[in-house]
Amino acid sequence: MLKNHFKIACRSLIKRKFYSALNIVGLAIGIACSLFLYLFISFHLSFDGYHKKAATTYRLVNDILFEQTIHDPGASMGMYTTLASDISQVNEAAVMLRNYSFTVTINHPSKSTQRFKEDKNVSLVSPTWFKLFDYKWLAGNPGELKMPNTVALTQKLAVKYFGNANPIGKTILFENKQPVKVVGLISDKPGNTDLKADMYVSLSSLKNLKPDLPDKFFTDWGWINSTTSVYLSLTDVSKKDEVEAGIRKMSRIHMPANWKYYRFRLQPLSDVHFNASYGGSIQKYLLFTLTIIGLFILAIACINYINLSIAQQAKRSIEIGTRKVLGGTAKQLFMQFMTETVTATILAMLLAIALVILLLPFANQTLFINEPLSLVSYKWVSIFLTVLFLVLIIFSGFYPSLILSRINVFKALKNETAGFKAGFLRKGLIVFQNSVAQILIICTLIMVVQVRFLKHTDKGFNRDAVILIPLPAASELKRSFFSKKLEEIPNIQSFSFCHKPPSSGNYGGGSLRFENRDWEKWPVNSRIGDTSYVKTFGLQLVTGRNIRELKTSREYLINETMVSSLGLKTAQEAIGKSLVDGELDDEKGPIVGVVKDFNITSLTAAIGPVLITSYPDRFNMLSVKLKGGDINNTLKHIQKSYEEVYPVEVFDYQFFDEQIANLYKKEALQEKIIWITTTIAIGISCLGLLGLISLVTLQRTKEIGIRKVLGASVSGIVSLLFSDFLQLLIVAMFIAFPLAWWAMKTWLQNFAHRIEIHWWMFALAGLSAVLIALVTVSFQAVKAALANPVKSLRTE
Repeated sequence: MLKNHFKIACRSLIKRKFYSALNIVGLAIGIACSLFLYLFISFHLSFDGYHKKAATTYRLVNDILFEQTIHDPGASMGMYTTLASDISQVNEAAVMLRNYSFTVTINHPSKSTQRFKEDKNVSLVSPTWFKLFDYKWLAGNPGELKMPNTVALTQKLAVKYFGNANPIGKTILFENKQPVKVVGLISDKPGNTDLKADMYVSLSSLKNLKPDLPDKFFTDWGWINSTTSVYLSLTDVSKKDEVEAGIRKMSRIHMPANWKYYRFRLQPLSDVHFNASYGGSIQKYLLFTLTIIGLFILAIACINYINLSIAQQAKRSIEIGTRKVLGGTAKQLFMQFMTETVTATILAMLLAIALVILLLPFANQTLFINEPLSLVSYKWVSIFLTVLFLVLIIFSGFYPSLILSRINVFKALKNETAGFKAGFLRKGLIVFQNSVAQILIICTLIMVVQVRFLKHTDKGFNRDAVILIPLPAASELKRSFFSKKLEEIPNIQSFSFCHKPPSSGNYGGGSLRFENRDWEKWPVNSRIGDTSYVKTFGLQLVTGRNIRELKTSREYLINETMVSSLGLKTAQEAIGKSLVDGELDDEKGPIVGVVKDFNITSLTAAIGPVLITSYPDRFNMLSVKLKGGDINNTLKHIQKSYEEVYPVEVFDYQFFDEQIANLYKKEALQEKIIWITTTIAIGISCLGLLGLISLVTLQRTKEIGIRKVLGASVSGIVSLLFSDFLQLLIVAMFIAFPLAWWAMKTWLQNFAHRIEIHWWMFALAGLSAVLIALVTVSFQAVKAALANPVKSLRTE
């Protein structure tokens, strides 16, 4: 019997090719989207959960207790060296110094020397790092990283440096002078970890690689840096609060002057990937939102399948009646229609899996460049697909199979389809479907406008045609020589030696002391640059003058927000007053000018107090403002000058506006994902409308024929058929608009600088929904209106 059901199901699908294709394709798109979202969500939820000691591992973070608390994911080397030995509940301590940059030289015996600029992808790790965390070693021994001047490379870098040759035992040069031996080869996988780098250098190599580091870097608890990550494995996780209390007690001893400004916490390893306050790359609310969207898209696909199934199988009333006359029971008919649903769902599932396999590489190359998605577990994805398959069969097949199997035999034989008119339930399904689609349209529109606002709004400085060039540590004589060469390039408007641009992803801060007052209770952020810094970045001087480079003293510019924070009524009052910046060696200097407020980080944060000063020892970047014209030719001239001044270094650069765009990678990714899912939801909704209009035109064939005989126009008939759907769309708008407004109002609260939600956004979304529905309905309505009325009436 089951075999017979499948044969009939296949014949039915082949016989009604168009509707079968709509059914299967619509369901396949919904399944593919849900599967893709499952891969994305499960991938991020799995981050660093595979480490054997993950449940007992914590990261040491700190909160700086100013008027507004600053959350910092960093710690200090001094903490790492003392915590493991002084707190009994700590089983293991490990440290990683992240985001270091080096010039790496490879001396090949058979070919010319190669140099590479490794930018923020090098980490120095303690000997205990690979005891605490699990990495797949392809060659070498983690124990050898105890020795100075040793390094373990990932596969990617090993191939980059040595091709397919075995890298173990080979020597590479750091900064063109320090030989380092390769003692390990580590797999590039898994990708679901935040504890990754392209090369892992032994911590004992730090003094050789950075000889200028002061001794207090290794011992001073207060030398806290966001790139210094200290992890602790506890013997008993229930003692976490005791360990935190012990660390705070130790901070009183090691930081007697500043301990009261810090609150040290242990952050669970499972929270590192998600906590945005401490630099997490994705927030759990986004995963929750995507889960809801995935469920909605599946619901839309099921609704679409139900409507299309009833619409096409309504034409089978004579077949149903004949089966019943020949002895077929409602149970047998129900099983037949359920078998057809199972067959269609299997085909849709296979098509969906094929779509995901084909599109995943493309998505990784375009959407997820920094964190490519990968399958976490074949077991769990198989369970997900099995559960999804069963749910789809129940929700998509049960209702239409039940309805169609209970058709009255006499009405079926007369081909009367009045029983198929869209009742309250089916209208409710259409309203739900369109409500979801309209919510997604509105959310996408607002997200696009907000992200565009973030990327292009005035931040208080000029970022156009500015390039950023990393510089090696160099003497003042070399900078002077480089300056003279840059002045000879005609297409350069201005240039500045600095520490970092006005706006960057690095946010830090310290306190300051104004005049004879005590240290302020709010943080100030420092920007370091020479006298051309203001001009190069287009900062606007409100009052006073620019800073000068003085060898014996320091001068400061402050922003308008700092003027207010200091309690001054006007910017002019600040001129001539002295201040001490705790972040810059407590050196005292006068305020010589006030600049207009500008954003030092993304617009998600409010503008805070900022100062600008010159500190040549920290200059590590050259910023160049171009006039325009032939930029490529200008870059070649700059590169030539760079290589003359720094002959053993690798020239690298980045446009400032690209760095600004990188500040909003999370928001841009969220916008793209919502945009894609919205497009899919709209497409599936259109298929649902197409199914319903097919049902309506089938039911009203005789009415349409009579109206045409009486002189009705094609546009009049289309309007007649569309009017019912328009009512449902309006009801959907009343549901969607307030929900979308609430969701977007909540989302926008995450941004200190945000757009206003205007009425036209809802009007545009509503108009778009109406136009999409009109085009979809018109496809079938025009076909019915153009049909020969004589044939329609004869058929009836």
